[in-house]
Amino acid sequence: MTTDPPKTRTALRSAVHTAVRAVLVAAAIYALWRWVDWARVWTAISTISPAALVIAVALASADRVLMGYKWRQLVCAVGGTLRLRDATNIYYQTCFTDLVLPNVVASEGLRVYLGRRLGIPLALLLGSMAIERMIAAAVAIMLAGVGLLYLAAEVEPQMRTSFLLIIAATAVIAALGVLAVWWTPLHRLAGRAVRERISPRIFQLLKKISASLVAYRGQPATLAFNLALAIAENLLQIVNFYVIGRGIGIRVPVLPFFAAIAVTALVRRLAMHVEGKALGEGAAVVMFALLGIDKDAAVALTFAHYALWLLASMPGAFLLFRSGVKLRDLEGSGSAG
Repeated sequence: MTTDPPKTRTALRSAVHTAVRAVLVAAAIYALWRWVDWARVWTAISTISPAALVIAVALASADRVLMGYKWRQLVCAVGGTLRLRDATNIYYQTCFTDLVLPNVVASEGLRVYLGRRLGIPLALLLGSMAIERMIAAAVAIMLAGVGLLYLAAEVEPQMRTSFLLIIAATAVIAALGVLAVWWTPLHRLAGRAVRERISPRIFQLLKKISASLVAYRGQPATLAFNLALAIAENLLQIVNFYVIGRGIGIRVPVLPFFAAIAVTALVRRLAMHVEGKALGEGAAVVMFALLGIDKDAAVALTFAHYALWLLASMPGAFLLFRSGVKLRDLEGSGSAG
């Protein structure tokens, strides 16, 4: 009896991914144990001002509504139907899932499943999510690039060359992502490459997704508005971080703090596809150190930010419980017609 090669490769990739995650998490735990004074961290977190706590939770809650509105706008622009209330409820659930599970795939699978339960066609659903991700990534790269340039000029001039290389590399990756989403010849080439390897039903689904993606090219006003919403969403999250920092007593000028958060936001986004939370939170601590923030205060800020965002996402836990979603539902969500 022989082992199916694709299954073997999948198992190997899963094992490597798990090993990488384990190593990174172990390194993060060791660093936290070895170099952080947890008494000082707890003191900083426990003394956060009530006003900062209320404002931070309110901003995080507003972010959920903004994210839902941003996605709804893309769905409705190409003929779909999605109420703002439903879009916001789904985002509350996926944001809660993002915070408690280590893999972004789980939250995206949940969004597909819940969107299908509302009757959104699968191709339109996946297409809107891809466009939303593309625009969000472009905004994150843009803000991180501006942040790196500012930090290179004002805070760490000796790292200017390294920062410029990072910006150039991320810009190339972003351009390749746009090509993958919108360049029709590439879609046709990919279709010819996989047509004989997948079922006709899946191939037809891929054709519908391709058509859904390409349809957005004829919606420049929609894309421009969604870009503005994505910028507003990112700035809202940066302001939230700043409010929490002020609440625990961190006093840093606004511009360098915003620049550092813009960079760490991109790293945190990328980290979700590698191992989850530890890499992104570690990057935040490093960037705060560049600003002269004490490491214990930096750790307190990242932990307080996570805790308050989790608190603001708790309605998602209730909605998730009420929706009755099970893991096996998420596993089969992508194959529903």
